[in-house]
Amino acid sequence: MTQRRLLKLGGGMLGALVGLLLLLGLYLSLGKTLGERHTPYTPDSGFDFASGSIDDYITYTKQLMQAARLDAPSQTIINNLAPFVLEPDASCPLTASGKAERGIVLIHGLFDSPFSMRPFGEDLRSQCFYVLGLLLPDHGTRPGNILTAHWEAWAEATHFATSQLAQHADTLFVSGHSAGGTLALLEAARNPEVDALILFAPALAITPAAKLAKYLAPLGTLFPKVAWFDVSPDEAIYRYESTPLAAAAEMYELIEVTKAELAGQQRQVPVFTVASVEDNTVGTQAILTYMASNTHLRSRTLLYSEHFYPTTDRVRIVSSSTLEQQVLSVSHLGLMTPPSHSYYGYKGVYRNCGHYGTTDKPLFVQCKAGQRDYYGEATDENLALGVVERIAFNPFYESMLAAMQDFLLAPHIASTE
Repeated sequence: MTQRRLLKLGGGMLGALVGLLLLLGLYLSLGKTLGERHTPYTPDSGFDFASGSIDDYITYTKQLMQAARLDAPSQTIINNLAPFVLEPDASCPLTASGKAERGIVLIHGLFDSPFSMRPFGEDLRSQCFYVLGLLLPDHGTRPGNILTAHWEAWAEATHFATSQLAQHADTLFVSGHSAGGTLALLEAARNPEVDALILFAPALAITPAAKLAKYLAPLGTLFPKVAWFDVSPDEAIYRYESTPLAAAAEMYELIEVTKAELAGQQRQVPVFTVASVEDNTVGTQAILTYMASNTHLRSRTLLYSEHFYPTTDRVRIVSSSTLEQQVLSVSHLGLMTPPSHSYYGYKGVYRNCGHYGTTDKPLFVQCKAGQRDYYGEATDENLALGVVERIAFNPFYESMLAAMQDFLLAPHIASTE
């Protein structure tokens, strides 16, 4: 074959590839309407975790959210979104070093904010914990900021919060929901000062398609709509509802790094994990596999299940189907959130109905209007029973707290056995 023919063949293949990418870009752009909220907001300067304090970070994030958000948020909303510190009551005992006996860092999930973790923090504060609620970088502002997010920045913020907590408490707990749970596991694997973990549906496995997200996301530079897996109204005040491909790509990388760190660590920290069999966001089996491999004698799992699930001495099963409360199952969203939560709770204004598609769909409208048949996880089985609002709270919250009391209030939890 002559050089001319080779060049012609190569040019033809390149042209076909470009044409295919163009068609793919146009196809993946269909049905999506982007707004200003889908563009990143870049502040004049970032936060220096190496030199700043938690008070500095609270001030910084409040100013950033006020500048970046497009909904003209009130000071109350900004305060609810921001990182927070809950100091134990003055009557609580201190250690010889003058610190609280126990402290905990709370890390919210992907697309969420500290607001979802705060009631849990308040309950721990009432038990003399020093509580630090973290806002992860790129959160609390606008969904577009996740386009440029990196898991390394989230891990850096987690380590910063844990280091700040160590100045105020002797025994260090780290707690996280979903992506926050993954970050808590990574921090414990890397930081020997972490004494124990409380995890709510930690993300240790997500859909295999997330691996492809990093290859599709670059198409967003040519076709901005392709950068988004889903574009939603973003009616929620305290969490993002539009989801970019970059988020899936970063989560996949975070999970892989965390699993590698866990495989190589020499110590086992005690872990209390809360999860749901029906969770359709993260892989529950991966959570159970990790907990089975954690050999610390104090590690326990509290598992909600809509149907029968076998119990072991380290896994407590709670039936999550309570039809008298219209509850079919517990979802991924609200494991750490009480029914009394002012926004996510039983009488709260937030209703998660995205599983019914766009705002013009009749079932979406019905669900958003509160005309549900059931609360539950948005599984195919549940959706076949009627109109399901994806439950954003834990109807068994009080019994969950009771189940973890021995774990929470141990005077000291050794990190090795």
